[in-house]
Amino acid sequence: MSNSDEQQIAHYNKRFENINYEDKHLVSRYFDNCTFYKSTIKGCLFEDCTFNNCVFEESDISLIKFKDTFINNLSLVNCKAIGILWYDALNPFSIIAKNSILSYSSFFGKNLKKIKLINCTAREVDFSECNMGNADFSGTDFMGSTFSNTDLRLANFKEALNYQIDPAGNKIKGAIFQLPAAISFLDSLGIKIVD
Repeated sequence: MSNSDEQQIAHYNKRFENINYEDKHLVSRYFDNCTFYKSTIKGCLFEDCTFNNCVFEESDISLIKFKDTFINNLSLVNCKAIGILWYDALNPFSIIAKNSILSYSSFFGKNLKKIKLINCTAREVDFSECNMGNADFSGTDFMGSTFSNTDLRLANFKEALNYQIDPAGNKIKGAIFQLPAAISFLDSLGIKIVD
């Protein structure tokens, strides 16, 4: 961001390209319909900010932090978003990610109804206590991720990989799963399948 951008409080319909804005503390910023392209915003603290209908594309937003910040209809496309505590963002909260890395993050307790994580890497992510009804997780890798007391009703897990979901500890009615990954449900039963 240029010096003039740093002084502005509200940004509407702006495109930020190739910015390097690591470990900054941004307060009372409003971003509406903005795009961040090929940018590095790692480790920033957003305090009392709003992201409304914004897109991060081919950007690194890993380890960003939120305090009193709203996120509405945020899109991540080909992004690195590692180690983010999304649960710190205020409600309502909505995010769509495609071809992005969301590993080592937490969405604990968030209402993520209709969330889309398409062809993402979401390893070691905490989805405990989330409402993820009608979600689309097509092609996403969930290795080591936690689903505990999570509402996954009508969720789409087609081509998703490496999930471990206990049917007794989560709501999964109407969800779509695909073989062979769906065999992971048998792990919670303590049985072994052999050829």
